[in-house]
Amino acid sequence: MRKITAFIALACLIPAAAFGESFISTKYGFSAEFPKAPTVGEPRNAETDDAGKVISQSVMIQAAGPGAYTAMVTADMYTVPVKIDAAITLTAMVKGFAAQLDATLGSNKAGKFEDKPARFFSYDTADHSVAGNGMIVLVPSKKPRIYLVVNMHTPRATPEDAAALDKFLASFQFE
Repeated sequence: MRKITAFIALACLIPAAAFGESFISTKYGFSAEFPKAPTVGEPRNAETDDAGKVISQSVMIQAAGPGAYTAMVTADMYTVPVKIDAAITLTAMVKGFAAQLDATLGSNKAGKFEDKPARFFSYDTADHSVAGNGMIVLVPSKKPRIYLVVNMHTPRATPEDAAALDKFLASFQFE
C-alpha cells in the first residue's frame, strides 16, 4: 500500500517558514495558498513492486503553525507505468490515513476534483486532539499521481487559522 500516510506523523514536527505566500510547482503539478510559506520535503521512495524496485516517490509540502495547525499536500508520483483502480485505491488511502491518526471519519465521499477521481473526507482523532478535512485525488495517466491534500488543526487553532485552512483547501488546483 502507498506510504503517503507515513509522512503524516512528521507533519506536526516540521517547522514552517516565516510568512505566507502562494505555492506554485510545475514539478509537482499543483498550486495552493498555504497559511504560511510552505516547506518542501525531499522526495522519498514510497512504493515498490514485487521485486523490490521503487515504482513511486512521495514528497510532502506543508506549512504549520506549531501546536495549532498543519496544511499539507503529499504528492505520490509513479516513476513507471502502472494501472490503478481509483475506487479501491482512494478508499483504502482515506481509511489508512484515518487509521494512522487513530481518527474517526466524519464524512468520506467519492467525487471528482477537476474531473479526476477523488475522495473528500473529514476526520477527528479519538482523543479530539487533531481534526480536519481533506481530499485524495488520482491524476490518471501512464505514470499516475496521487495527491493527499489535508488540513489538521488542534484546539489551539484560532478562528483565523481555521479560515486560512479552509482557504488552503479551496485554493488547491492542478497546474
